[in-house]
Amino acid sequence: MRLYVIGGQGQVARSLREAAACDTDIVFGWAQRPEVDLLRPASIAQALAEFRPDIVINPAAYTAVDKAESEPEQAFAVNRDGARAVAAAAASQGVPVIHLSTDYVFDGTKDAPYVEGDPVNPRSVYGRSKLEGELAVAAVNPQHIVLRTAWVYSPFGTNFARTMLRLAGERDQLRVV
Repeated sequence: MRLYVIGGQGQVARSLREAAACDTDIVFGWAQRPEVDLLRPASIAQALAEFRPDIVINPAAYTAVDKAESEPEQAFAVNRDGARAVAAAAASQGVPVIHLSTDYVFDGTKDAPYVEGDPVNPRSVYGRSKLEGELAVAAVNPQHIVLRTAWVYSPFGTNFARTMLRLAGERDQLRVV
């Protein structure tokens, strides 16, 4: 199986690459900037044409939730338009795409866990940009799966778990909202 991951240095991509290294049946390819850039659709299409994947996985995103409020154009360019470009490039080769999204597409008011069919109601630029990305992926590639996650953590990069572990080693007491 040939897997191609967009956003080669992110937590998900690095974790997938590490896991795939243990399975000789998986040929793993990945993209990273500047060679492949969500803001340059032609670079995505070229990379997929050269690699010829069986599945494309897109965890790449503009993830600065708070900063998105002051940079909405950038958030939408990456999370909506970039997601569309990945899904369209995959569709042009007849390849399914797995797109990672977020629970920020919901408003957070439900008293129980969210399920796939719950109504969406994003309350932030980040949430709206990710929802529009989901819709764009679905519109251009009928062979798609959208995975919504609340947390991404790994031994790589910056994430909540690593930050809490670091702070626990530096402080006697932690206060977390």
